[in-house]
Amino acid sequence: MSDWHDVGTVAQLERDGCVVARVGNREIGVLVDPLTGRLVGVRNRCPHQGGPLCRGAVHERATGTPGRYALAGRSVLHCPWHGWEFDLESGACLDDPAMRVAVYPVRVEDGRVLVQA
Repeated sequence: MSDWHDVGTVAQLERDGCVVARVGNREIGVLVDPLTGRLVGVRNRCPHQGGPLCRGAVHERATGTPGRYALAGRSVLHCPWHGWEFDLESGACLDDPAMRVAVYPVRVEDGRVLVQA
């Protein structure tokens, strides 16, 4: 059974755009999905080479072919080391289905950000 863990304040999240905390033996970051405003918990380790995933940018996914791009209507977390992109809903890498990052439920209580892990 998973427990809820306090990872920081809403004020920190608003100020820094992300809060990262150690929960057990892993780091988990909480980010804001800019498309929905929803808070998302993500393991702060890129499965490609272990980069600090939550230091990456969250943006809307662009799809298409060279010269013809469109926004896909879904947010991705862009790894700051090598550019791998992970879907905020599922944690799946949209370019390599073999790679995935863990995602966690998040809630806010009394100004504190809680992650279920």
